[in-house]
Amino acid sequence: MTAAGWDDCAFEVVNLLPGFASLSKRSGELDGNLPVRAARYCGPVFEGSAAGFQIMLSQPMTVKRSKRGLVAWDLTPPALKLVTEQVDHALELGVREGLLERGGHWHRLFSGDALPVRGQRAFIWTGMMVRPRAGLWLLVGGAFNRRSRLTIVDHVVTDPDRFVPLVLEVDLRALGTEACWLEAELGCLTPVAPRVSLRKEALAPGAPELRQFAEFFSEDYFDTKERHPTASYVRCQRQWRPKTDQTCDARLLYVGPDVHQVDEFRRFIGPTGLGAKAASPGTLPFGMIRNMATVSWTWQGQTHSAFEVKHQRCLPALQALWKASFGDGYPSAFEFLTHYALGEAWDQPYVQLQPWVFMPTAAGWSTLVDGVHRSPDYDGMRGVIATDWFFSLAMLLRLFGPSTVRIPYRAPLLRAIPVQRAVLELGFKEASVSPTASV
Repeated sequence: MTAAGWDDCAFEVVNLLPGFASLSKRSGELDGNLPVRAARYCGPVFEGSAAGFQIMLSQPMTVKRSKRGLVAWDLTPPALKLVTEQVDHALELGVREGLLERGGHWHRLFSGDALPVRGQRAFIWTGMMVRPRAGLWLLVGGAFNRRSRLTIVDHVVTDPDRFVPLVLEVDLRALGTEACWLEAELGCLTPVAPRVSLRKEALAPGAPELRQFAEFFSEDYFDTKERHPTASYVRCQRQWRPKTDQTCDARLLYVGPDVHQVDEFRRFIGPTGLGAKAASPGTLPFGMIRNMATVSWTWQGQTHSAFEVKHQRCLPALQALWKASFGDGYPSAFEFLTHYALGEAWDQPYVQLQPWVFMPTAAGWSTLVDGVHRSPDYDGMRGVIATDWFFSLAMLLRLFGPSTVRIPYRAPLLRAIPVQRAVLELGFKEASVSPTASV
């Protein structure tokens, strides 16, 4: 097996089953599918669409449950041949090259079948083996902003010394008898720097994070927005070039009910299988932002016939904080923040969530905002917010079609992960092996 130097690469990949799946870096405008307004002026969504590397299926396939409750895959003849007849050749090549242990967990699991089902979980081996660069981890999960109806369970690759299979773990509990069509983007691999700490605090009066929000969403901002898009965030981000800190001490600051949670990833993949312990030092906490007020709407396809945010009980806390911080100042920013959720724009199939949460990070670090997916109603879009200068968290929900939706109190809204921007800009390198025919 041969490969070039690391250069500007975050991880290494070896494809033992070429023709089944691949890794791709997609464009921020989703190859032209993101609305022009969002692509030009919504920097976080644009950067979120480009974050990570998409795990691409080379050919479409479907999955469903049979009448007897069994999981049934339907693949094209070439793909079926790859995942059944040729998978053992790929495994043998991996053993020969020292990438897999003969008789080990992954060798046994994928023997004769690259799509095995175990209980309520299905495992899709992409045919690829991956290894992160020393000091980095790889977050493997679903394909945000254009994802399938399958629920992909997140895990983290942490061993810089050993290759492990690039696997997508599917939660089958919601799978029904209607065929779920899978095509192109099925998952996403995102390199991250595990040098993060995160603590939760109530936002204090006069906090600089609140002042930055108030000054950014000024009266002039909204006056300009009435005439044309402002692009203020995009311009500020282009001009922001701080020296990057190597570690990040982040804070999750909130107003209102204490419903949010700080947690860490606890599902890791290694040569011996899935486990609860990382193979290399580091910490990668995240904030789980939950709904503090019931939000409901009815989307007719071009407009909302109903849109309601029941946050009356929360408003006094925000009013008191704002009064103590600015008196009667910055009324436009205050009004914008009090909305909490906005979705009345005509012919725009989106709902914007503006939770009362701020997450300042170290210089050179942003926050990766991964929204919650609720099929068939909405998809929480991935965003990358430069929280070393713009501290407020927000997210867009993309609506799939006419529906009536209710998001209850304490429901998960988004996951916020501090990420080093320089790491998101890294690529990957491919190592070559001898053809499987030589095995």
